[in-house]
Amino acid sequence: MGIYARDVEDARREYSLRRLAELTGRLEPLIGAVGDRPLCVYATGSYGRLEAGAASDIDLFFLCDAELDGAFPFTVFVRLAAAVVEATEQMDFPPFTGDGQYLEVHYVERMEEVLGSPADDSINAFTARMLLLLESRPVFAADVYDRLLQRVVSFYFRDFADHPDTFVPVFLTNDILRFWRTLTLNYEHKRLKLRRLEGDALRAKKADSALKNYKLKISRLLTCFSMVAVLTSRTAPVTEAAVLALCAQTPRERIRGLADRGREAGGLVHKLEEHYEAFLEAVQRPQPELLAEFEDPERRKAALDDAGEFGDRIYELIRVTAADDQRLRYLLI
Repeated sequence: MGIYARDVEDARREYSLRRLAELTGRLEPLIGAVGDRPLCVYATGSYGRLEAGAASDIDLFFLCDAELDGAFPFTVFVRLAAAVVEATEQMDFPPFTGDGQYLEVHYVERMEEVLGSPADDSINAFTARMLLLLESRPVFAADVYDRLLQRVVSFYFRDFADHPDTFVPVFLTNDILRFWRTLTLNYEHKRLKLRRLEGDALRAKKADSALKNYKLKISRLLTCFSMVAVLTSRTAPVTEAAVLALCAQTPRERIRGLADRGREAGGLVHKLEEHYEAFLEAVQRPQPELLAEFEDPERRKAALDDAGEFGDRIYELIRVTAADDQRLRYLLI
């Protein structure tokens, strides 16, 4: 990646951190209302990845330690949620998805209980857990965030004591792969609405759907497979501390860490860096401009072909950096 691109990346990171710090400052007065209750708030999405632009929205999750007598007090949550909404409005963030319907408290104990069950996805614990691990930054009670993140990572190390010399996090890798496949299936489900449209409404919806597909196949893919790639490249044993260190990195930092795995890996990482930077420059433009571009069938096809090439390079990077064939096998069977 060139000097200019690195400067642009640094500027996005600094902008993201400055905005997150301002949001944290606006929420600090709520510490007294929360008291000693172990609750944190963390950001995901472009802010969690430290690559936000002026038009970026912010996705927030509330996570609480369930070692309490009963659930988090509803009135306290309402105060905190209202403060979050007010702070984000004052900072000119776009409105929350679904008018804030996802602003709810998740409980670590419950998150572990439902892991892998049908309830995992239905109560949104799956998304909250995966984004916590793959692309999150604390904005309220960072000390609680650190402790609860460590606790969530520990879910995947139940068997480490039985295999301290040979342990690899297959459980965690499988959960990330499940998340990726759930994202792709959710996208296909939403495309069903296209069948009921025609004319201008169909053209506009196709553009919106294609733009979501473009982002899914690049930024969401990188979020998931940057972690998968690094975990697959590590020789046993892979420790809890190693995974926590990866959680602290952005997806780009994780991928960049594979550049020293040989000349071919270094070349692929360089191409991925350039590809991703071009993607960010493309999508961090006004939404009407983007949608107008994706209404053009030829430009839409070119963008999705570009996304396909990005996926090909991620696959090649995993192939050339995998610790051994057995680790590659775990990604399929």
